[in-house]
Amino acid sequence: MRFAAWLLIGLLMWSYAPKMAWTTVIEPNDASSKRDLQQWHPHKDGVISLDGPWEFYWNRLIDPDDFDSISPGEASTVAIPAQWESYAIHEQALSNEGYATYRMKFTLSDEAALQPLGLYFNNVASAYRLWVNGLLMNGNGTVGTDTMSMVPRSYPKVYFFLPRSGNNEIVIQVSNFSQRTGGIWESIELGEADELASLHRNQVMVWGVVSGCLLVMAIFSVMLYLSRKQEHAALWFGLICLAICARSSLLGASYAYVLFPALSWEWGVKLEYLSEIVTILSIGAFVNKQYPLEANVRLFRLFVFALAGFGALVIVTTAKWYTQLMVPYVILLLLPVFLYVMYTYIRAAIRHRIGSRANMIGFFVFFATVIHEILYYTDFVPFGGSVSFGLLFFLITQLLNVSLHFTRAVNQSERLAAELNSLIASQEETIKERTTTLLTLNLQLEQGNQELIRIEHVRSTLLSEVYHDLSTPITAIKGFAKAMNNNVISEADAPQYAGRIYERSLMLEKLIDNVVELSQLQTGEIQLQMFEVPILPFLRQLSQRYAAESSAQGIELIWEEPTLLLPPTKELIVVLDHFRFERVFANLISNAIKYTPGEGHIRVWTELQFNEASEDGYIVIHVTDHGIGIAESDLPHIFKRNYRAHGQSRSGSGLGLAICTEIIAHHHGVIDVRSTIGEGSDFSIILAAKIRDYRADTNYFAEGGEYGYNHSAS
Repeated sequence: MRFAAWLLIGLLMWSYAPKMAWTTVIEPNDASSKRDLQQWHPHKDGVISLDGPWEFYWNRLIDPDDFDSISPGEASTVAIPAQWESYAIHEQALSNEGYATYRMKFTLSDEAALQPLGLYFNNVASAYRLWVNGLLMNGNGTVGTDTMSMVPRSYPKVYFFLPRSGNNEIVIQVSNFSQRTGGIWESIELGEADELASLHRNQVMVWGVVSGCLLVMAIFSVMLYLSRKQEHAALWFGLICLAICARSSLLGASYAYVLFPALSWEWGVKLEYLSEIVTILSIGAFVNKQYPLEANVRLFRLFVFALAGFGALVIVTTAKWYTQLMVPYVILLLLPVFLYVMYTYIRAAIRHRIGSRANMIGFFVFFATVIHEILYYTDFVPFGGSVSFGLLFFLITQLLNVSLHFTRAVNQSERLAAELNSLIASQEETIKERTTTLLTLNLQLEQGNQELIRIEHVRSTLLSEVYHDLSTPITAIKGFAKAMNNNVISEADAPQYAGRIYERSLMLEKLIDNVVELSQLQTGEIQLQMFEVPILPFLRQLSQRYAAESSAQGIELIWEEPTLLLPPTKELIVVLDHFRFERVFANLISNAIKYTPGEGHIRVWTELQFNEASEDGYIVIHVTDHGIGIAESDLPHIFKRNYRAHGQSRSGSGLGLAICTEIIAHHHGVIDVRSTIGEGSDFSIILAAKIRDYRADTNYFAEGGEYGYNHSAS
């Protein structure tokens, strides 16, 4: 409560503080400046605001024909929108009471003068008369030099005129002796006649829709109350909607003055204030009925007496007097009621009352628009009229809550039946969810069973394919052992046959290892350890390592550096499992040595495929020999399990290239071969690569240790 009191005092002092920082000082000049609009194209550029420069003649009502007798030094230059009290002549602030003449001279292009134009006047306080190019366009109200001679009238109007090519002139006489605001305090807009007429029509339509929605909600709420007299909240809600509907018709487009021409400006302003007072009191009463345990009825009664007293003042006095009290009225009377309502909603929300959170959010939006309106009427923001929209949002939330509350009260038995049906439905839903869960588990089990069947099929197929390779060494071992056991082989030949048994055992062991490895690769049991590896140093190292093995067979292994040289600050990176990749490399080198005649050579070389604008591409690693070659008919089958090209020996397991294919596939790469009989074969591996900045902390070991740093595991 102390915070609210200090807030009210601060706002009141702020509202009445001297506004010299916002005061516009104007000085007499030669009044020769004019607005150059020759570059303005109405159809293309749309509506513009005529904010200045305006010639300003204080306490003078000058007709267009009389300007010839006015000396240039009598005029001052001002900008609009602005209230008169924001002007100062010779450091003397003007009053909002008085009369003045505005004049603007502007030039138009030939193109702009070919079509009718329009002027849109919004709020001018509180009567004005308009001339365009010397032609009287009527105005709003009656301009006068004192209270008795003027008749206030203020609502938006559109005026249409035929412009001239070149110089044009607008003259506006304004007087105010009726309210606290004086002068042209909203922008005057210039544009095509059709566009401004449409703008005015749309504004009337928007405010008409707002008022229509409020009227419908008022009728609906009253019907709810008549159906169930105990619901007093619905009656207060209907009164809120009706009061705001009346106020909305007097604001914005102000179409109430058009619908009721006999309605005077004085009574229009009174109705505006009174409808606001009724709205605020109805909101307070509505909240008290909604949340009686959180409301403070004694405090609200104080607000009722205070606002009723101000309402009586509005009725018995003129707008000239009570509009001067608008700021204290808003801050000392309206704002406390808003804070009281907000306090009640917050207490209800803390106590988790039904609909309290939605009510609090809706009222918070409404409260924000009220603060904005206070700033608008105290001349701190350039536009207003948002209160009706904020209140409409608040009323929609309230209408939803009132409707729901009324429905719950009237249909209690139906609600209980609905709850029972909902409980039954929830049980059915639980059964459906559990059934769905069981079906999902069953599907997962079926998928797992299918995977097991696939794995078993892979293994059985693999075993059947290597059956003959397994039976051949086993048969040889059995035969040699039986011959030695039956003394068919002499003691002199026994060592030779024991050596053959040993060779067949090694062959059988290697074959079994290859079968297990290929099976694990195909079933996903082997998880590759992927690292980022600088590929060129790695290939160079592997080539050097296996060069000694090939030299022992009389075959030279040559590493060829790539033609594309990287700068010292860059390196080529491939993500791979270095151990498995070396397995592939060793197999290709071993095959090349096996099928290359003595004194031949094997080349290890690379190709790089990169886009100019990207650092991502591919590396193609070649192992090229000059051996016996592979027949063209065998090339499509060379990577299949247990396949041997025609004419090749069966000393191997026949699984090496199949294992290589699986390993490279796990690297998301491709292995391929091109070969010509009698000329040799070229095996190639294609892997994704990228160029990155050289890293001095990159570690790799010469003897098959971890190469590079961890990238990902697959």
